[in-house]
Amino acid sequence: MSSALAAIVLGLLGATSPSRLGRREFASIVGAGGSIAVLGGDARVAHAASKSVFVAGATGQTGRLVTRLLCERGGVAVVAGARNEAKARDLGLLCASIKHLDVGESIEAIAASLAGAECVVCALGFVPGNPLKMGEAAHLVDNVGTCKLIDACKMANVQQFVLVSSILTAGRKWGQENSPGFRITNAFGGVLDEKLVAEDHLKASGLGYVIVRPAGLRNDVGGEITISGENTLNSGEVARSNVARVCVEAALASPALKKVVELVETEKGTPSEQWFA
Repeated sequence: MSSALAAIVLGLLGATSPSRLGRREFASIVGAGGSIAVLGGDARVAHAASKSVFVAGATGQTGRLVTRLLCERGGVAVVAGARNEAKARDLGLLCASIKHLDVGESIEAIAASLAGAECVVCALGFVPGNPLKMGEAAHLVDNVGTCKLIDACKMANVQQFVLVSSILTAGRKWGQENSPGFRITNAFGGVLDEKLVAEDHLKASGLGYVIVRPAGLRNDVGGEITISGENTLNSGEVARSNVARVCVEAALASPALKKVVELVETEKGTPSEQWFA
């Protein structure tokens, strides 16, 4: 597999790659003075004036961008959930309250960490490593762990759940199981099949939700975001910074939404007010 193709596959998985995004890289993406204008226009959509948002997987590349962008928004109480709280502090997520979160623990323990949250943004995802254990890892994180987080949200009276998933997660449902994107990505521990279980569990949970399915992820400044409907994209790329923008707007939108959106970058883009229309 070429290095470029491997990067795209890891992007689809949402996995942490060797090029980790720290504070300096984030600053170069969001611009000086905390402005996000460099990301391509004002993407703010109508939302409640105040909200408590818990970011699960806040130390991951996408999770830390979501956390920092939420911190930039007035009236938002942000909680960074991390298995390793010291790592969250080292990454500079001090704009948020930091709480322990380990989806390997009991639903009751997870629910206790979520107390007081109105919305949870789930940026969890297994990190490909030992090829003999990838299937187990994908199952435990992208399936079982995410389903436990959803159940814990119900126990903790969380109203809304934003799930970072991937395009082609439901590829088998629309004849894409033999497409290059599906076959290559799912070779990593059957991760797309595992993500689909969590997506279906969320849809049946009764929670308000937005499932965000990005195309292949890049760590650079993003272009124009194009939002596509469920089960429509089988290729393309998008910057993590743009995925984070969509997640933030989803978290601050109406908790009554029950939407699946797929996103990629194109020249034209989709107006922000139409992202969840």
